[in-house]
Amino acid sequence: MVKVIDQFLPDSFYNRLSNIFDDYENRFNWFWNSSTAASSDDEPWDNNFMFTHVLYSNEVTESKSPWFEAFFPIVYYLEEHIPIEDIYRMKLNLYTNQGEKVIHAIHTDIEDDVTKKPAENCNITVLNFTTCNGGTIIGGEEYLSNRNQALIFDNKVEHQGFTQTDTTRRILLNIATSNRRV
Repeated sequence: MVKVIDQFLPDSFYNRLSNIFDDYENRFNWFWNSSTAASSDDEPWDNNFMFTHVLYSNEVTESKSPWFEAFFPIVYYLEEHIPIEDIYRMKLNLYTNQGEKVIHAIHTDIEDDVTKKPAENCNITVLNFTTCNGGTIIGGEEYLSNRNQALIFDNKVEHQGFTQTDTTRRILLNIATSNRRV
């Protein structure tokens, strides 16, 4: 159900990307989100928070961050593991240490515009930039965050993140791709 790939990127590429978050000169911007996921029509948002940086999105209008080009080559490494026809979204998430394990709303990432159900022929990849005791629950199974580890799973599988208590931050890249043209 979940494909786990350790050492997903070559160390030199991974380190260059990871250093972007720490280099003061880069002035990498994170943006406040007052919830972490839409959970359902009855409870549309959880009461948690996170910071994000959308590198690319085709959801409303195609938009690209100035950092998109630096992260885009990840798609080539991803194509070694799954077919990719199109990219829905590439989004970085930053979770802060809140002193306790906070479990976020269960959800799927990409919804079909017509049926309002999880999009078919879509995969989600979570690429961790941090090793910590935070992580992702996919289909009920818990995966702790390990640096340079990718988790690949079908968009139809419900998942949720949880915060860490052993590091100041947890950073990951969430990539939603399609194996057919959208």
